Amino acid sequence: MTESFKAEWDNFCDGLKEAGNIITNEDDLDERTQAEGHRYLIRLLRLALEMNLEHSNIQEPSFYSLSHETAKIGADNPDNVYLNANISGAKKYRLFGNINEVNYLSFGVKENKYSIDGTMVSHGEIDSKDLLIDQHGNFQITLGSAATSTNHLHLPESANMLIVRQTYLDRLQQKHADIHIELVNENPKPKALTYLDLKNQLAQSLLFVTGTAKTFINWTREFQSNHFNALPLGDQAFFQAAGGDPNIYYLHGYYNFKSTECMEIRTSIPDCDYWNFQLENFWMESLDYRHYPIHINGSNAVIEDNELIIRVTHHSINALNNLITEGRQEGAMLLRWVGASDCPIPKVAIKSITDIEARNAQPK
Repeated sequence: MTESFKAEWDNFCDGLKEAGNIITNEDDLDERTQAEGHRYLIRLLRLALEMNLEHSNIQEPSFYSLSHETAKIGADNPDNVYLNANISGAKKYRLFGNINEVNYLSFGVKENKYSIDGTMVSHGEIDSKDLLIDQHGNFQITLGSAATSTNHLHLPESANMLIVRQTYLDRLQQKHADIHIELVNENPKPKALTYLDLKNQLAQSLLFVTGTAKTFINWTREFQSNHFNALPLGDQAFFQAAGGDPNIYYLHGYYNFKSTECMEIRTSIPDCDYWNFQLENFWMESLDYRHYPIHINGSNAVIEDNELIIRVTHHSINALNNLITEGRQEGAMLLRWVGASDCPIPKVAIKSITDIEARNAQPK
């Protein structure tokens, strides 16, 4: 058994080494982007191990996060607190807790196939508008094949993941929702790790790393070609098939402009539950929102003459709604309209920073 497992471990390590080629094969990227790419693989591995090892037991469901401040996937939202739980379509579960100060809360039943074909099919969604919540903010949701309460999500046999999106206008200051999950009518006992368990968990983790990295590189290349310095509507069904919330319009784009230039984004704002805009790197990771102004939402944007105007530059300038790319010339970007009555398409233009600052300095 020892020699057999050594071979499996060697295969895992060799596979991880091979995954590095996903990054180095993108040979038109600068040194910074290549470095971020290798960091991205390490981050994906951390997330994969949380999902496949530490929280793998569907008999004892528990929450983890597939996107957070230091490990990110597929245009993660800086205003969100994400929770994931591994589940089984053959089981029954109860979700319960308190919404506290969340602005938007959604629960989605998914079939996670990132390690197979880069998709995460939705099998049902419920958000805070549809939930019965008591006067104190408490709620309960059942998950299973047959409805047992008004707040219910159907579980088909292929369901294997629950995604919870908590969205906040001020994520650092607001009190986060309190959410728990438990198995219904079963009292399982902890199971000891076996050789076969670990073998499968390592294999699944490696497949997740490679499948996820390849998926979003393909997205970025698509945006480079067809969403260049633009935020078109795009194929919403395609985005939702990768795990997107069907209650959200996703407007993905790719920016590329000089350090002497400003990318100006102009749009009306629809009647919606929430909106935000964010900047990302080539790997579709949100930029470092802990330390830099890289995203904006309805709580901190200044609206000018009933129009939202976002001014993106590589470094800070004297202008309203100024977001920065942290000095990078290019990367991905995303505008979300959540629960919107319609979907305005922004106008994107590249302008001289000198002109922008001069106009901003003029008395009004």
